[in-house]
Amino acid sequence: MMQSRWPGFDAMRKLTPEEATEFAARVAELTKAGLPLGSGLRALADELPGGRLPRVLGNIANRMDAGDDLMDALESQGACLSSHLRGLILAGLRSGRLTEVLEEYVTLQHNQSELRRRVRITLAYPFILLLLVTGLAVFFGFFAVPMFVEIFLDFEVKLPFITMIVVEGSRPLACFLMGLIGLLIALPFLLQWMPLAGWAWPALYYLPMIGSLLRWSQLAQFSRLMGLLLEQDVALSDALRITAAGLRDASLARGCRLAAKETERGYPLAQSLTVQRRFPTSMTAMIHWGQQANALPDAFHGITDMIEGRIRSQGTLFEAMLLPIMLLGIVLFIGIFVIAMFMPLISLIDSLSGG
Repeated sequence: MMQSRWPGFDAMRKLTPEEATEFAARVAELTKAGLPLGSGLRALADELPGGRLPRVLGNIANRMDAGDDLMDALESQGACLSSHLRGLILAGLRSGRLTEVLEEYVTLQHNQSELRRRVRITLAYPFILLLLVTGLAVFFGFFAVPMFVEIFLDFEVKLPFITMIVVEGSRPLACFLMGLIGLLIALPFLLQWMPLAGWAWPALYYLPMIGSLLRWSQLAQFSRLMGLLLEQDVALSDALRITAAGLRDASLARGCRLAAKETERGYPLAQSLTVQRRFPTSMTAMIHWGQQANALPDAFHGITDMIEGRIRSQGTLFEAMLLPIMLLGIVLFIGIFVIAMFMPLISLIDSLSGG
């Protein structure tokens, strides 16, 4: 009887990017020192606290002690180890430069982590301000506005148009903002644990200013992995498929797999990527130059430097622009509420004093 399985189970079993980086760093240290991998990995597993990484290290050590080579031991772990990391290790074994490959992979992952940290810090400002706006909207919609409405009804005050809009829209606005906050909090977990949710990445790219940061960070990961794999003389189509497995953006990963098929048919990589329109012209132009000059790995390294510089400059611009814009929005939000609520009060006070 065939059993159904939630696709997210594989994602839950897989090592996190931080754990995978730690694994690669440990294997690089052992191979560089010339120590036996089996006993070395077991010793490392005993030193680490409980979790997925020590369990994976222990399982690999057991398989190697039983006579398996490193690649067979890695394959035995299935979904625990990402296919792009296994592909990098295989490329390092074939080229005889496993230590160098893993050390460069660790460096690249640290750079990617730094970029992610910068993006998170950049996004923290608008998120905190959005929390503040949501708190104000909840206070106005569920506490302040009902109190004013009760006063207006008691005195049969005729409400201006702007006041009626605020009264009718305050609670829906508060509910919308609370739902938006919940979605933003849940979105990173959905993108990580639900494979099908990866198709949401292209939609995120349309977000003002934030979308471009997310898009360039994924393209930077693509160019890093491609440059590293091609340096190890991995076939272009294989490098594209291994890179696809290391991308979170499912649409971009699909583009890599389509490009792999096209290159196997003899089409140039730059042409295959240009047709898909998933990759910017500046990137495909450098890839075209790399193919013409027989320096494709160098072209991808240049692309990585270009993208990382763009991310840094856009992040700085984003931080400089967004804070004053959102502060202005908060001031307008409070100002509209004050005007809408106090206009009827002023009319009420005038009528009472006149009477």
